[in-house]
This record gives sequence, structure tokens and C-alpha cells, in this order.
Amino acid sequence: MSNLYDIAGIEDVAGFYRDRFFTGGVLEAAFFDSINRFDIQYARTMWVYDNVRRGSSVLDLGCGEGMLALLKRKGVMLTGVDLSPELLTAARRNGYDCASVATLTALPFPDSSFDYVVSLDVMGHVAFDDKDRVLAEIKRVLRPDGVTMHGIECLDRELHQDYDKMSEEQLRHFVNIDGHIGLEDDDKHASRFRSFFSHVQSEPRYTLCLSSTEFLKQADEYGVPFEADFLDYLRGLSFTERRAFDMAMGYVFGKISDLGIRLPKSGLYMFLKASEAPFGPFYNAHRDRSDLFRAATGLLPSQSISLDRSSCADFDSGWYAANDLPPIARWMGRRAGIRFEASSLSKLSFDLTTHMPNLISNPLGLEFFLNGERLAAISLFTYGWLRMEISVPHTLNQAAIRPSEKFEFEIRADRTWQPRAYDQTSADDRQLSIAVCNIEARA
Repeated sequence: MSNLYDIAGIEDVAGFYRDRFFTGGVLEAAFFDSINRFDIQYARTMWVYDNVRRGSSVLDLGCGEGMLALLKRKGVMLTGVDLSPELLTAARRNGYDCASVATLTALPFPDSSFDYVVSLDVMGHVAFDDKDRVLAEIKRVLRPDGVTMHGIECLDRELHQDYDKMSEEQLRHFVNIDGHIGLEDDDKHASRFRSFFSHVQSEPRYTLCLSSTEFLKQADEYGVPFEADFLDYLRGLSFTERRAFDMAMGYVFGKISDLGIRLPKSGLYMFLKASEAPFGPFYNAHRDRSDLFRAATGLLPSQSISLDRSSCADFDSGWYAANDLPPIARWMGRRAGIRFEASSLSKLSFDLTTHMPNLISNPLGLEFFLNGERLAAISLFTYGWLRMEISVPHTLNQAAIRPSEKFEFEIRADRTWQPRAYDQTSADDRQLSIAVCNIEARA
């Protein structure tokens, strides 16, 4: 059905996907906190991460904003293609070495260019008439012993008819949800790959574990019959509670992979690996997560370091994920800390801002602590970015006589605000105080 875009009334295909999938999210590897390896939102990324060889070359098909940017932690040469120039700009910002506009049926690369060709949530967006041409292109640009890996959304025949049996109204609604013009069941996907590759393995996934957002979407948009009271429970969760739920789901998801548990078939989603050569384990073929964790290396006395982008720093749970405001910064709640090691420390500098309402009439009080000792306190009564520089007292800077010293820099605000309380159209129910960036520790 090559005319599904016409049926759905989608004229600008690149714009359609940009509008649905552009979030402005910060996926750059430097901002990945190690605890996120358990988040169900990163489950597909971690599957790829644990199956990619260090220092290899990877092509990401339909890369979007750059969900696989974490691969840069393993020294991978990362290339992405997509239809949307805006999404490709985001992918480059998030660390992709190369990101270019291309169709999957005509990839702009020589034969045998990549060790891995990967896609996440892409094959269901490829028209039926184009699928075999896409697989032929994947095989062409893949090296003879290379591996291709895919996370594939599937058609659930217990819930939905084949496309050719849907009415035009049903089909228009179905395609317009996410632009899926080529959903097939898992057996059909696997069969297609077997016609191109000698070794193919697939596993049903997401039978048990979904994010809180995806549970609601599957129920509301696709009609999956989850229990009504469970859906009501999910709708009532706060940001922090949704985060905890997604972490629990991701932890279970990862354990299913690690233990090699075979899930029952699900019409929702599958993982698939294929190659002309035997490819070893389906999970964790090249698992090495050492680069996800904080490096316990002190700073040389003559150095300064940006804690924002360094594996030398641990941001505690008081911080939210990095946002591109711009610049890229982290919002915090009422209090938040950063732990790091340094061979000496003479000064801390950083930029901060807030969007808190009524700031002029009710200034925001902020206190700054190092290892529990208060360094400074200010009242913030203007908007815009403010540059702060705080000298570290000699009594706290005793690391010079030791190889390294552990420091904890803490910021405390006297109150928070919730964006949704002031904008009813916003879904953001976080409790925020200030956003901070360019945090520099000077020796």
C-alpha cells in the first residue's frame, strides 16, 4: 500500500515525523547519568549499547534526535540518516559524527561501510512496497561480518485488522497516530530478514514492561485493553512517581534480557538481529558498561573542569535531566548536590536562571554549600542568566596535601514552583527552582 500517506492526508512526510518526535531532548553521551541504564525509556538504547563492539562504526536509520548518542561512550563512529533536517540538527548536537538527509531505499554510502546498521521504531514506518529495498540497502552497506539490529513495532492482530481490511476512516486514524504505514506481525518481519541474511534471531519484547506514558498511549490510541483502574492510577502519578515507575519497569526489562527469559509472543514489539555471519549472544554480545560510571580520577592542580559534561561528577536525585533551554542546563528541585573528586579546589563558577513567577516582589533565596559548609547566599530577583563565582575557603581546600579529596557541592532554594500550576496546557508537574549550567571546578 504505497498510497497510505495520501489516504492519511500527509503531504509533508518529514514535517509529520518532526512534529511528532522532536522533543528538544538532550541525548548527548556526556549528559547520560549512569542510573538511566535502568530507565525503560533507554531499554532499546541499552540493548544496542550492550551489543555493539567498542570502536566500531554504526549507521542509525531514522536516527531522529539521536537516541543512540550514548554509543559515543564506547568510541563508536556514529552516523545517522533521517528525512527531517531539524531532527538531524538535533542528532549532530547530541554527538553524531555525521547526520544527513536520506531515504532508506537509497543510502548515500559505499558498499561494506558499517560494522552495524541499527534502527529503532523505523520498519513500521516503511511502506510495504519499499521494505525489501530497504533490507537490500542494509545488506549492501553492512560489512560481510557485520550485524544489523532493529527494534520493530508490530501489528497486533488480536486488536487490529490488516490494513487492507480497515475502512478508510480507520486507516486514516491508525496511520495518523505515529505514521505507521507498514506494520506487520513479528513472523512476517522475521521472514523478510531471512530472505536476505543467513542468520536471523528475534525476541518478543515489551510483553510485560512499558513506560507509564506508553501504557496510556497504547490504551488511548491503539485500544489495548489494560485494566481501567490501572490506567487511572497511571494518570494520577506525579513526575517523580512516573520516573520511579519507569525505573522499575526498566530494571525488570533488563533482568529479563540478562537471564535469557523467553517472553510469550506479543503483537506490540520485537527485537531482531541479523547477519551473514554467526553473531553470538542475542543480548550482551559486547557488554562493557565501565564508561557509564563516574571516573574516580582526581584533577591535576593546574586544571579546571566542567562538571556538566564530565564523568568525574555525580548529580544526585535533586536534579532533573538536562534540557536545552538554551543553553543546555539542568533544572533542580528544592535542593540538589554534585559529588566529585579533585586534587585541589579554589573556586566554583556556574550560570543559573529561573522562570519562577513573581520574582521581583518575592525574591528567590539560594544558599550554596561545600561539604556541608555554607559558602554563599543570595536573593534572586531578576530574570535571565546570572554568572556566579564562589571562592573556596582554605579550610575546605586541604586536598592539596592529599592525592585527592571528595567534595559535595550543594545548592538549596527556599521554594519551588510547578509550571503546570501557571500554564494549564503544560504537562510539566515538576517542582522547580533554578536551572544551572557551565559548572566549573577550578583547581
